Amino acid sequence: TNGFELWKYDGTNAPSMVANINPGSGSSHVSELTVFNNELYFRAIDGTNGQELWKYDGTNAPSMVANINPGSGSSSLRYLTVFNNELYFRANDGTNGEELWKYDGTNVPTLVANINPGSGSSSPGDLAVFNNELYFRANDGTNGNELWKYDGTNAPSMVANINPGSGDSYPAYLTLFNNELYFRAYDGTNGFELWKYDGTNAPSMVTNINPGTSSSSPSYLTVFNNELYFRADDGTN
Repeated sequence: TNGFELWKYDGTNAPSMVANINPGSGSSHVSELTVFNNELYFRAIDGTNGQELWKYDGTNAPSMVANINPGSGSSSLRYLTVFNNELYFRANDGTNGEELWKYDGTNVPTLVANINPGSGSSSPGDLAVFNNELYFRANDGTNGNELWKYDGTNAPSMVANINPGSGDSYPAYLTLFNNELYFRAYDGTNGFELWKYDGTNAPSMVTNINPGTSSSSPSYLTVFNNELYFRADDGTN
């Protein structure tokens, strides 16, 4: 009836719709739900302003935080992640491409850095907090999609060019486990395999699960019972 909208469930009564953000049968396509500053933040479209950053305080009607890409354009924000008491995410303001942004909960959201200069997109993704720094995948237009980090003060920097030159290592599923950062990556030789980074030494492949140049493509990394679980293909099973 109402399209895809924001709903809630108290654990006892029937689930209920919080608000019909995109009126009528249109869908607001709420996603990226993230708790920050005791409020619920998410991406939504109200039918007028494109896909933008919204919030809900649990009492009043949900409201748009900012129209990052002015007018009806969509900022297409993704990967909402809380770091250093601020909300970080990828967004496109219609000028600088998809870059790293942040919101302090009070002032307007701001661009952290234009990692891929001009209108090109660095497309930061898979944001994760490790060692009091924000890690993510990004493409600076020269080195391909590689592992980057941001300390909250200095300019973001590339951790390592895992796939040398302009090739993409495309690190994904960044997950903190055993005081190290684990992720999937491709070094240009061994296929997509499981990698880790201790915060000091160069990132290294944990093991070549699918031997040779084939990919085991580990995904959905999740910590459980002091072990790291994931999906992978060893080429046999």
